[in-house]
Amino acid sequence: MKILGMMSGTSGDGIDGALTEFKEDGSYTLLWHKSFDYDSDTFSRIQQLMKPCSSIDVTLGNSYIAELYAKAFDSFFKEFDEKPDYIAAHGQTIWHQPQPVIWDGISLTGTLQLLDAPLLAQRTGVPVINNFRAADMAAGGQGAPLVPYADLMLFGNLFPEDCIVLNVGGMANITAIHKVDHNAEILCAFDTGPGNVLMDAYMQKNKIGNYDKDGLLAATGTSDKSILSVFMKDPYFKMPFPKSTGREHFNVKLLEKFNDTIKPADAMSTLLDVTVLSIAEAIDLIDNIISSPCRMIVAGGGAKNPELIKRLKNALQKNCIVCISDEYGVPVMAREAMAFAVLGYAFVKRQPGNVPLATGAAKKVVLGQLSPI
Repeated sequence: MKILGMMSGTSGDGIDGALTEFKEDGSYTLLWHKSFDYDSDTFSRIQQLMKPCSSIDVTLGNSYIAELYAKAFDSFFKEFDEKPDYIAAHGQTIWHQPQPVIWDGISLTGTLQLLDAPLLAQRTGVPVINNFRAADMAAGGQGAPLVPYADLMLFGNLFPEDCIVLNVGGMANITAIHKVDHNAEILCAFDTGPGNVLMDAYMQKNKIGNYDKDGLLAATGTSDKSILSVFMKDPYFKMPFPKSTGREHFNVKLLEKFNDTIKPADAMSTLLDVTVLSIAEAIDLIDNIISSPCRMIVAGGGAKNPELIKRLKNALQKNCIVCISDEYGVPVMAREAMAFAVLGYAFVKRQPGNVPLATGAAKKVVLGQLSPI
């Protein structure tokens, strides 16, 4: 069975695809991974959709994301005749509300990933599995993080000792994997806080660029310790897990903590330290349940930022041996798309794909919905 995992994250800069083949014994092979980058107009529209917008924007945005996924699919397969058996697509998260809100005496949570799956299925001629968060939230979970189930398959049997999988995308999240008698099990998984989202927001707000390539700007700056201290007092960092977050909390409004006189390089250095220190604080939260030092495998766009990796190694030198997922057969930009391929495979096999220890759900449930052709 071949499943194309497709993922567009909170950075909103493109779509990643990973074609993964699954055998009857549950083993897998990554056949290839590719990226479909958005042009500047598309990037701007995606950024607007991830802000509070109108019902018209949400309605048309649902179709818009499907059309973008169809374009990405066509670009991925223009060199190949054979199509996958399924597409497992995350869609574009525009709002994630795991913390309850009271409307007219009714406690509500919710999440919305834009993607008109029936439209995508018709455009591609391939059945589409999507809406992976909803079933976990219906079972009382936060609908995130979704990747721990896949992390167990991708990384659980690589090492004889405990390991931590860190993904640094728009947000950052960790999966802690424990080894008992050569068997792997998940200890916990949660969002640590911002990954690249605040750094990207600063670059875009100040019209410097869409992101700080290789962390070069941050590397030339000096962090403002007083402002860094204010950022690190954010209550999310001290919340017990399971927990998840997104742009609803970590967004451009937080940049108001900076005054107008701070140099861009110093601001970027400060924001990079927010990401690194919040990850380090998360590791401290789990220090009593995981062996130390352990191996940390880093994936996501942040893994391509040398300055981030350098500071992460320095901050975690007593706790973790930091390495990159590429070294273990999972390209850093393919990890999340591969994770959705794994979740798609679990859906087809009617296997629960959530990890209640990570999401807080009351039970294990099958994740996803199918749109046939």
